Amino acid sequence: MRFTSVLTGILIWGAAAFAQADGLSTKTRPNIIFIMVDDLGRDWVSCYGSKHQTPGVDRLAKEGLRYTTAWCTPTCTPTRVTLLTGQYPFRHGWVQHYDVPRWGGAGLDWNKHTTFASAIREAGYATGIGGQWQINDLRSQPDALNRHGFDEHCVWTGAEQGQPETAARYANGRVITNGKRETVPYGPDAVNDFAIDFVRRHKDEPFLFYYPMLLARGPFGSTPLNKDRPPTEPAEHYAGYVTDMDRLVGRLIDAVDKCGIRDRTMIVFTGDNGSSVAGTLNDEPYNRGKGQRADWGVHVPFIVRAPFLISQPGLYSTDLVDFTDIYPTFIELAGARLPEGVTLDGTSLVPGLSGDEDPFKKRNWIFSQMGDFRMVRDWQFLLDNQEGCYRLEDDPLQTKNLFTSKERIVPGRRARLQKILDRFPANGPAPFPEFQKKYPTAAP
Repeated sequence: MRFTSVLTGILIWGAAAFAQADGLSTKTRPNIIFIMVDDLGRDWVSCYGSKHQTPGVDRLAKEGLRYTTAWCTPTCTPTRVTLLTGQYPFRHGWVQHYDVPRWGGAGLDWNKHTTFASAIREAGYATGIGGQWQINDLRSQPDALNRHGFDEHCVWTGAEQGQPETAARYANGRVITNGKRETVPYGPDAVNDFAIDFVRRHKDEPFLFYYPMLLARGPFGSTPLNKDRPPTEPAEHYAGYVTDMDRLVGRLIDAVDKCGIRDRTMIVFTGDNGSSVAGTLNDEPYNRGKGQRADWGVHVPFIVRAPFLISQPGLYSTDLVDFTDIYPTFIELAGARLPEGVTLDGTSLVPGLSGDEDPFKKRNWIFSQMGDFRMVRDWQFLLDNQEGCYRLEDDPLQTKNLFTSKERIVPGRRARLQKILDRFPANGPAPFPEFQKKYPTAAP
């Protein structure tokens, strides 16, 4: 569903063609780059109405499709596990933030979960990751990234317990590049250079690059853009991080285009939870989102540039998206096989991206969860499992609870969303049972 004009014309490369990997040459299958910024909501992205300017990200929106309503989870690692597995937290069990290198535990088990990277690698793709992982301890599990489907990597070590120097991700950042630990002058630049080099080396074969960026999460400091005039206030620090993030996104876009692979490369841009510093939307102050059990805690930017699917760039889509949709979308595009015996909770975005307006191929609700708190929304209403009901189109900051309202259409919409919540099972077993005992009040 789009408020702008419906896509017209005949697509040169149809989505159906990509779903049929067998018999196609490797050069006809699209490349996939997934960029996820740490702690970034819509309120710091100018194409969504923020005062803060992000020309690199805006370029993706002008050349692609900007989704108005995309949901993740309110905190970092549950979002990452959800997008990698295509399952909701109640199903994979990672219902709250848990930093494995810092707190210990087994982390994400490749014997139980097949990531989209593993499935796509099996389909013949070169796969790489650059940035932040946090869901395995790469000291005790040095082959974890390969086990999860990544041929190559350049990732921050994570803040490892007993090794305080590993907390550095920016200045003198501690990274692991294809198994080699090293200290680099500035972590985000090292990862970005790795991503660009990966693209250049694999431009003649289909590739997947997962780019969970180090920016824009604290601890705050200066960047290459403001090191001569370091910021002094938290909001200035965060703004500087967002500006630097935008610079690096622009560098990667340029690399893709200069390699001559723009027309067969999908670039997805998003954030992993709401912003950690309050921003603005459409000239109005917006709430700090990180960790918040509300729409502003999970409502993130979501932009797709895919010239082989999108015939009219620069539009926006009101189709609903949540992070379980990423897995089936990538699987369809790569012509990969779904893992056997695994329940996936998402819906492929390929029909909507290609202009198909069939409502039966799209979502009419999206879901998010943190701990035992659950919430579901459609285009207008949000319902949570703690008797909260809000009409988001009129009340985006959820100031008026309509749970007991008899106002026209409210009871019926509330009842519909309640039925969706009621059909979900209880939380599955946590992959880190030691967490609640040792760190009951750990912050994300």
